[in-house]
Amino acid sequence: MKKNEIEIILKELEILFKILEPKLMRLSLKYQKTIWDAEDAVSETMVQVLSKVELFEGKSTLSTWVYSICINKNLEILRKKKTYFEHLKKYFYFNIVQSNDVDNEYSLLNKDFQKALEKLDEDEKNVFLLSVYEELPQKEIAEILNMTVSNVKVKLHRGRKKLMVTLGDYLR
Repeated sequence: MKKNEIEIILKELEILFKILEPKLMRLSLKYQKTIWDAEDAVSETMVQVLSKVELFEGKSTLSTWVYSICINKNLEILRKKKTYFEHLKKYFYFNIVQSNDVDNEYSLLNKDFQKALEKLDEDEKNVFLLSVYEELPQKEIAEILNMTVSNVKVKLHRGRKKLMVTLGDYLR
């Protein structure tokens, strides 16, 4: 890529970050458990985008490229933390559930929904979050996740079906 092309892309990225930052934050909050981890994911996404801007080939839109980096950054953070915090997670989960027996129905549904989301395989979860929460078109989701549109449809259908089975008690 030529120097002037990189400068143009950097200016576009600055504008894009202002627009996308709240969306990237919302997406990251769906993956991460705390606002701090979500902020870290967004920050690391921006750093990686800026440091790898010369690798952008223009095969997709700039926002699609940034979304895919954000998802990968969130998954990377989760993988790093998973092994270290797995035992702590179980400990805190059981203590919180036992100490909050008087939780209201909405809070229980939210917890159950988060657990149900965690049970989906990685692709199903990614497709579901991008489709339902980010309201992205299936074609853009396919580009972000590097899969076909028909595969996106299948993953979305399977993910919804699994969520309906898992959350069946709330649907009756």
